[in-house]
Amino acid sequence: MSDPTSSATQFNAHADKYAASEVHRSGASLPVLLDFAAPGPNDDALDVATGTGNTALALAPHVARVTGLDLAEGMLEHARARASAEGQRNATFVVGSAEALPFPDASFTLVTSRHAPHHFHDLGRFLAEAHRVLTPGGRLVVADQISPTPELQPWIDMYQRRRDPSHVQQRTVAAWRDLAEGAGLRWAVQTVVPYRLDFAWWTAQSGTSLDAVQELRDSVATLTPAEQAAIGAEFGADGHLLAHVDQMMVVRLEKPAAGA
Repeated sequence: MSDPTSSATQFNAHADKYAASEVHRSGASLPVLLDFAAPGPNDDALDVATGTGNTALALAPHVARVTGLDLAEGMLEHARARASAEGQRNATFVVGSAEALPFPDASFTLVTSRHAPHHFHDLGRFLAEAHRVLTPGGRLVVADQISPTPELQPWIDMYQRRRDPSHVQQRTVAAWRDLAEGAGLRWAVQTVVPYRLDFAWWTAQSGTSLDAVQELRDSVATLTPAEQAAIGAEFGADGHLLAHVDQMMVVRLEKPAAGA
């Protein structure tokens, strides 16, 4: 039996929805990630947890080669079909884990991961693996949702996990920075991009049950007004939850050059 909390199970089940999602295909974090990544014709790029290939295929026209890696074969099928339809012959897609990248040391000049690391069971291990496969002077550019405060993080993780059981942890910027620097990566530049997420769309995207939808609404209602403001909760005239805001951190990390 498949583990219902695994990323592969969750995303294989909903691959068609993610392939059609404009939030994932061309959301506001993507142009910022591309700007921070500064892809060029000499880059050999790796997109980790590529899903349906949105970031990998955005990189493809600018780099020599791009490899998209994901645990969910169903998502990769969409990525391969889109690459073929768009004539992106320098993009390949393989099954693999973010925490055990199946590549030799110093294989890539650029590594990216977008809207995915909150699903990783061991973020520190992913960062160490990214450091390993990067060439000296290479860069890792990540876009992922963050918690506004350490105090609110346990509630946010519960809320996200009730909607999507493959969610693991939504850290603060400070926690991210500690892990990145512990993996030997230099924190170069960051910004935060807000995403207003319609509640009905957000729950439908992950196939959330009607009971779980009501539990999510009830949970937001238990927050203080200040906590509701921190997550950008919006309510209709009837008091029903309409939307919330995910704060998406985009950060460029760098592997020090040899001798640096």
